[in-house]
Amino acid sequence: MRTITLIIVFTVTFFFSFAQGRAEYGLFLGTSYYNGDINHSQQFYSPSLGAGLIAKYNINKHIIVGLKGYYGMLNGNDADFNNPENQLRMASFSTSVIDISVNVEFNFMSFTSSGFLRKNDERFTPFVFIGIGGNYVFNSSGFSNPISIPFGLGIKYNIFERVTLGLEWSFRKTFNDQIDGVINIQDSENTPTIHNDDWYSFCGIFVTYKVFKEAIDCPAYLK
Repeated sequence: MRTITLIIVFTVTFFFSFAQGRAEYGLFLGTSYYNGDINHSQQFYSPSLGAGLIAKYNINKHIIVGLKGYYGMLNGNDADFNNPENQLRMASFSTSVIDISVNVEFNFMSFTSSGFLRKNDERFTPFVFIGIGGNYVFNSSGFSNPISIPFGLGIKYNIFERVTLGLEWSFRKTFNDQIDGVINIQDSENTPTIHNDDWYSFCGIFVTYKVFKEAIDCPAYLK
């Protein structure tokens, strides 16, 4: 956890000290949901409100480094599923999570998030991202194995000068099997695989604003 904290502190310091013209700040609003021992594979199961803060630094038109802090609710109930394992166990849980991560984002198309729209032909792109993060789950496990690996995809569009609107769907691979309170049996005949740890996801819209213009945005360069 100390390593992740240092990475996040360094990233925050970088954004506020050096980023300026290439930095964007924004908000995320959408849903959060869980996958794990209760819900093995159903996407958007029991969705709850998810929200967050975003900071991005545009290295170039294709590569972005981002810092994200998200909050969401996670729920699960065996009664929602008909298979024998769930019906026999009848476990349930409800908790919330704070997730902070540093990500590297790749734009598939050249993208510019600032400039005069009449001159901006690089206003839309799909993108993917991956990173490393830490989380705090508000149940008995707390900071147990707090590292997460976030990855996801999305699309974004520069709707106004320096304002970008987008859609993002992300997944968090955790190393924690206690989020749902159901722990896998571990003995000589039952050895959990990497997929047995619990996951959580966020999906929603985001909007970012580039506070400072880059030099290229000056009208003298847009003839």
